[in-house]
Amino acid sequence: VPGRKTEKGEDMEFAPAVRRCLTEKYCSFKGRASRSEFWWFALFMLLINVAVNLVSGFLPSAAGNGLSALVSLAFILPNIGVTARRLHDRNLSGWWQLAPIVPTILLLAMIFTMSITETALVLLSLLAVAVAIWFLIMLILPGTLGPNRFGPDPLRSAPPDSAPGDPQ
Repeated sequence: VPGRKTEKGEDMEFAPAVRRCLTEKYCSFKGRASRSEFWWFALFMLLINVAVNLVSGFLPSAAGNGLSALVSLAFILPNIGVTARRLHDRNLSGWWQLAPIVPTILLLAMIFTMSITETALVLLSLLAVAVAIWFLIMLILPGTLGPNRFGPDPLRSAPPDSAPGDPQ
């Protein structure tokens, strides 16, 4: 919603969102992240990955793979952290980001052990897609209004002495 402010009273735009995720909350899994903070950081990560892939194309295979792995390792904690905080904004545990992985792991395990039927393959594939769509919807929907069990609303300024769950 235009005009809504972050907890620091600023509009969350590209640079402040990236700065917050990479400096203030690099490895933070506590609190809440607004949709704008999450999606601006997602755009930043997309741009970083495009740049790394372009550079990797000009490098020998091993060097390009090494660069990709290094960048992935550097950004894994901020990615997990901002996703956990985004889920917190929906009043969900950050552990829900493992949900899309479970059907995929089951599917891969069954494929590699050759113990999968065509029906099971189709059902697990549909489950994986359904869980991924649900997860995407959770990231897209607005957060809970006001404080929740994970902290104050990131789009509203909270009084300095208020705690999660206190009426404002």
